[in-house]
Amino acid sequence: MDERILEAATDLFLKQGFGRTTLDKVSSQAGVGKSGLYGRYSSKESLFEAVVLRSIATMFEHMVDVSTIDEGRPRMQTAGEQLIDGMLHPRCVALMRITASEAVTFPHLAKIAYQASFDGSVRYVLKALGKEASEEQAEKTARRFVELVAQPLSFQAAFGIDPQDLRSRRSTITAEAILFLREAGYTTSS
Repeated sequence: MDERILEAATDLFLKQGFGRTTLDKVSSQAGVGKSGLYGRYSSKESLFEAVVLRSIATMFEHMVDVSTIDEGRPRMQTAGEQLIDGMLHPRCVALMRITASEAVTFPHLAKIAYQASFDGSVRYVLKALGKEASEEQAEKTARRFVELVAQPLSFQAAFGIDPQDLRSRRSTITAEAILFLREAGYTTSS
């Protein structure tokens, strides 16, 4: 039932936006009773939060496991390209836009979505760094890498820059970020 509810809600939020989606519409499209829906999600905001968090988790589940990449392909380069591809997926861009448009009314939703995406990205980059860096230094590097690689492009996509154009530059953007971090004294070996 949860899966049906989240699928229906995701579909409606993406097609109609936050404002025009109602719990009644979700209930109807999911084929579940209102009591079943309200028993799981007490408000549209809590349902939207679940949709966004599920979407973010799904994005990371579909990424290459960078910890298993052999030495022939630098893991940090792969991690950057994978993050860019994930952040620029049409579903992610659409949910970023909806979240941004509702940030004034529901700032906690925007913060939760941002933090889940950022923290997940940092964990992903930490896998690429492996055990070669100290935990503190690795975390610092991973955070800065995400700030340089993923955040600017997702911001641009959310404001209408063609994701395909952004994606076409992913290798260069990632390589430049790695070079910048090395020059700034961060640990980027993978």
